[in-house]
Amino acid sequence: MPSTAAWVDTGFLVALFAADDSHHESAIAFLKSTQGVEFHSIWPVVSEASFFLDNRGKIALLEWLEQGPITFHEIGMADLAVIRPIMKKYRDLSPDFTDAVLVALAGIHGIDKIVTVDVRDFSAYRLPGGKVIERLWL
Repeated sequence: MPSTAAWVDTGFLVALFAADDSHHESAIAFLKSTQGVEFHSIWPVVSEASFFLDNRGKIALLEWLEQGPITFHEIGMADLAVIRPIMKKYRDLSPDFTDAVLVALAGIHGIDKIVTVDVRDFSAYRLPGGKVIERLWL
């Protein structure tokens, strides 16, 4: 896989750290194949993933994150002016805050790839200029 940058969404982390998740094996195989991929995310993704993981999964997730595989981006007050219009534009999809932030930061940072199980929503979201967010997994 060529060198690239991609956002990491909640479902991927859940699949990685929940052995009973239907995408678990696929997530592990994808991670093993991603040499050269620079992962980016936000802390709300970790919060959401933790909600779906048992204690063992939460601990494994935190241990993995401590190894530094993901660059985390902060969300500031000024970002709300970009996030809010995304939530309005896609209101028919009922986007959650985390999705809207990922879409906003994708546009801001020019990172147009994502690792997610959310095929429906991330097939619909568009970056400035109508650019599609490319899913690298699933």
